[in-house]
Amino acid sequence: MKKLSLVLTLVCFAFGFAMAQRTVSGTVTDEKGEALIGASILVKGTSTGTVTDVDGKYSLSVPAGSNVLVVSYTGFSEQEITLGASNIQDVTMKEGVQIDEVLVTAVGIQREKKALGYSVTDLGGDELAQRSEPDPVRAVAGKVPGVQVTGAGGAPGQSTKINIRGNSSLTGNTQPLFVVDGIPFDNSVNATTGSTGGSQYSSRSFDIDPNNIESMTILKGAAAAALYGSRATNGVVVVTTKSGSKKTRKGLEVSYNSSYQLEQISGVPDYQNVYGQGSNQVYNGGFIGNWGSPFATEVDRINSAYGTNYSKVIVPGYPEGTVPHPLVSTGFAAPRFSNVFPELFETLPDGTRRALPVPYRPYEIIDNFFETGQLWENSLTINAGGADNNLSGTVSRMTNQGIAPGTEASRTSLSFGGNSKLANGLIVSGNVTYVNTTQENPPSAGAIYGGNFGALAPSIFTRLFYLPRNFDLTGSNPEGIPYPFENPVDGSNVFYRALDNPLWLAKYSRYTSDVNRVYGNIALSYDVLPWLNLTARGGINTYTDSRKSILRPGGTNDANGYVWTDDITNREVDLNYLATISTNITQDIDFRLIGGLNLNQREYKSRYVEGDNVISPGLYNTGATASQFANEYNRKQRFYAAYADLQLGYKNYLYLGATFRNDWSSTLPDGKNSFFYPGVNTSFVFSDAFGISNNIFSYGKVRAAWTQVGNEASPYLTATTYRLGIPHTSPTGTVFNRATLDGTLGNADLRNELTTEIEFGADLRFFRNRVGLDVTYFKRNSTDQITSSRLPASTGFTEAIVNAGEIENKGWEIALNLTPIRTAGGFEWNTLVNFTKIKSLVIDAGDGTELYLENLGITWGGGGTVHREGFPYGQIIGSAPARTNSYDADGNYIGEGDLLINKDLGTYIVLPKLEIIGDPNPDFLMGFVNTFSYKGLSVQALIDWRQGGDLFFTTASDLMLRGQLKLTEDREALRIIPGVYGNTGTFEPVTDENGNFIKNTTPITAFDYHFSDGFGSYGADEVNVYDVTTIRLREVSLSYEFPKKLLEKTPFGSARLSVSGRNLWFNSPNVVEGLNMDPEVLGETAGSNVQGFEYSSYPTTRRYGVNLSVTF
Repeated sequence: MKKLSLVLTLVCFAFGFAMAQRTVSGTVTDEKGEALIGASILVKGTSTGTVTDVDGKYSLSVPAGSNVLVVSYTGFSEQEITLGASNIQDVTMKEGVQIDEVLVTAVGIQREKKALGYSVTDLGGDELAQRSEPDPVRAVAGKVPGVQVTGAGGAPGQSTKINIRGNSSLTGNTQPLFVVDGIPFDNSVNATTGSTGGSQYSSRSFDIDPNNIESMTILKGAAAAALYGSRATNGVVVVTTKSGSKKTRKGLEVSYNSSYQLEQISGVPDYQNVYGQGSNQVYNGGFIGNWGSPFATEVDRINSAYGTNYSKVIVPGYPEGTVPHPLVSTGFAAPRFSNVFPELFETLPDGTRRALPVPYRPYEIIDNFFETGQLWENSLTINAGGADNNLSGTVSRMTNQGIAPGTEASRTSLSFGGNSKLANGLIVSGNVTYVNTTQENPPSAGAIYGGNFGALAPSIFTRLFYLPRNFDLTGSNPEGIPYPFENPVDGSNVFYRALDNPLWLAKYSRYTSDVNRVYGNIALSYDVLPWLNLTARGGINTYTDSRKSILRPGGTNDANGYVWTDDITNREVDLNYLATISTNITQDIDFRLIGGLNLNQREYKSRYVEGDNVISPGLYNTGATASQFANEYNRKQRFYAAYADLQLGYKNYLYLGATFRNDWSSTLPDGKNSFFYPGVNTSFVFSDAFGISNNIFSYGKVRAAWTQVGNEASPYLTATTYRLGIPHTSPTGTVFNRATLDGTLGNADLRNELTTEIEFGADLRFFRNRVGLDVTYFKRNSTDQITSSRLPASTGFTEAIVNAGEIENKGWEIALNLTPIRTAGGFEWNTLVNFTKIKSLVIDAGDGTELYLENLGITWGGGGTVHREGFPYGQIIGSAPARTNSYDADGNYIGEGDLLINKDLGTYIVLPKLEIIGDPNPDFLMGFVNTFSYKGLSVQALIDWRQGGDLFFTTASDLMLRGQLKLTEDREALRIIPGVYGNTGTFEPVTDENGNFIKNTTPITAFDYHFSDGFGSYGADEVNVYDVTTIRLREVSLSYEFPKKLLEKTPFGSARLSVSGRNLWFNSPNVVEGLNMDPEVLGETAGSNVQGFEYSSYPTTRRYGVNLSVTF
């Protein structure tokens, strides 16, 4: 603390040397006199600048010795204005042939886009807000080349995964660093219950309010992100909030934004309504699936068509078209609830008491279960300021009630910030934000096999989607026959067999999260000399997350109930000290050098308590359980860094940049905790250099970069730690504390990971900027991966921490901007097409040739994700059917040829070992954004296209397995699986006396085809893997900006009304016909390296909404 105080004192002392300067103000307009909002005004040769307000006005303090302003605006020619004696300087911009945007890049540095030697994408706040999406990361999907966004599901607040240019770590973090107002922003999921259970949790980027975002800059390459240090290996998402913005404003402005959206399930399967509960076309009231007798209304049709002999009497002794009430009938067990629900029984004339007859017919289950979700968002922003002082405050509230009963998320945010230039020239700026985010969900992490026999969790969806068609879950039958879901005596679960009723789970099983977060920063900046600026910035980002999960006693999954709590605290402190030298070496050469020091400390604490056997239902705290288990985890890490950023510019068309950074990390061993990584980039605006701009070719720039980025280790990997056990009490009463060595052997010689990237690109504009093409090629190699290596049992350890492994990612990013139509009457059509193609390759998987990521038995065959040398990142591994050409000459699995069939059973033969059965990485991603505008009216549509990529689709396979889909209706005729007979011992084809394969002629029933070892969940894993090529209408909006003349006699300065829809339509042509379930979901937590699996997760949603935005 003393050292910190000394440094701050020295910095503040340096600010004491004030220099004379003046304030210049004016208005920026186009050639028609219309104000240009957000035009950039920069003092040439310095980092001092501002942007125009809503009236096109600006005010800027110009240091002594500087007399040239650089004015730029998208679509207009950049102008350099030489200042005279007057302090009023109005500027008229001309429609130009080049684009000179100013972007916020690393550590808050502002750079002209044309000077950048690497790819950066900037999104305005309007592109993220008012789009029916409260998650700022999901709002990015489809809009940025090189970026892939996937949500864990459609539950309010559910986690979101974002990847930039592929995955750079075999087992570590693969998501980018978030930086909000200059301060690192933790985006962890911190899954309490493991990877699959963790899919229901939030990513902490959900704490960012989209309505408070001024801009979001995506730093995709290592060159752009290097100055942020080791956590920038996967790229950086830089967010500038309205309260953290340093825009110069004049006067008082109040902005209010309000929106309301309705939410529905994005798709419902095409269920078959011909057959009911049972197996082999025989009714069974306890069976999970629809392979039973046809419904009475279908009997005559089926008998006529197939010559079968079905009867309308489904159960002997019961009237035609009826069956015993499934909640009290025999099923797979003895009659249940006989004394609890007397209304579900009837007494026959002979005195016999039996289950009440209920109609045997299909019911609408899904639509009756799901609700219409709602989303409310309201935000109020107040801006006030003048030439030297600006204040901004935002308060917002979001509430999202989901489509499943008992699901809700909310976010309340209060943000305040500003900047002020003191009389001595010192600029003080800062902001602080408080956020409260809550989340409440029933269990929704998903499972497999219809939610039984190895289910991972009692998810409501693994029960719901596979319900027998004749089970009236919500009691919607016109006869008014009840279908209760809880025992009125003790509140326990009631269902047709030993499973948890989804309605009971929705009411009595609950996960909650309550996050309180505070983050902010303060910065001091002073121009010591016209060419020297000193800046000190300090920030803190801290949050607590109080989690609780409860299950009422009386369930099937846990009859005694449980309560667990997890209290998480995360705190980060970040300090930066920068010195910036900006000057002109000669009239043609610009020089800027930034040197900085960075100090960062992170702390994480978790207090987990699990209580089993709830003593009193309704009293849910761990102290009210019969037994408890507690666990505590703490970690702290720190790094120091020195960095520099050098930029040289020649005649505003040739630029050379270099970055240097050295980190000292506490997570690496002494002597190896220092690592240095440099970078160099260049850009050449050849259209300016050669003066070749004209009406056809408007602008041309090429760029290149080479950069390295180091990556530190997670804490405590350098030593072998001990685990404390339960104390032992001897017969004499002496208590001994017990500790055992952890099974993982630490590495005292651990080194940092290193990522090396090259990047080449071109930015071309044609026809006075009506056609623009931005092309980038990159190649990234990540070496010295920090991972684990398996050890023989004789060592006493199971694995060891090692540096091993290399991943390569290379690909293309293309952005095409078109303005096909622009009329003098004000109509304009703009199109943006972005394209991403990334090819990953595991060059070295560490010890051996592959690294297998355990998946907790998520497939019947025991598969999961594997990193195997010579293959793309994260392949799907699982059981596969034997074929005539299962392997090539070198023994590699290729899975070609005819299926090998077991002659006795008529089903295919499964190979004895796990093979790579799918590649989840897409072939390419494309986004199409079309905007049509006419005066104040604007229509925008975003279409996504994902080509290729495989998914182990549990929902698809289980719906087939349970006979739910319309696709399975044809089940009267026997089936023959196409293939040839094979040997179940050698896994080779059987041949006849002539050496020819023998075609399969063994018939099987539709039930065996889909349910047993056929093409369902119980078969080989490979048959459940689908190509999830998908085209979707991601976003549509219609907005109207009211004319200023219409508002002249109102208190409003501006007003905009918009309607929007999100995720309105999708089509996945290679998935099971009639599935209609969105494949864009994560089966794992967003922080997991496992990819390509879906576990009947919370279904995605579509939204329709209206938004009103006004300013005063």
